[in-house]
Amino acid sequence: MAQPLLLTYNLKAGTAAGLEAICRAQGIRVRAVEPKEYGLPIGALAGIPVKGGASPSGTPVPPFHDEMLVMCHMLSGELDAFLQAMRGQGLPRIALKAVLTPVNVLWSSTDLHDELAREHSEIQRRNR
Repeated sequence: MAQPLLLTYNLKAGTAAGLEAICRAQGIRVRAVEPKEYGLPIGALAGIPVKGGASPSGTPVPPFHDEMLVMCHMLSGELDAFLQAMRGQGLPRIALKAVLTPVNVLWSSTDLHDELAREHSEIQRRNR
């Protein structure tokens, strides 16, 4: 299995430093995704050879500015330990989080962001 990887988007400096410290302690590689890469498949960003999906390389996609995390190649226990460490460190809450799955492996970062934002809005609306 591939090394656990955390794809990060638009993190504030303090949040990025805190997450990097957690990841270093847990053997998780961190990759900050740049806006110019938002059209590539999430799987490709995670080092998985993928064909099709997302926008072709070089095709501009609308950027987003929300913080977002995508957890890749993590076993259940690793994922739980990572999330628990985030809470334990008192890092600011990042609402948009996802795990790399067979469903979203071909999605672009923008597509994933939009889906997570819709889900988050729906949950917020239901909780009001």
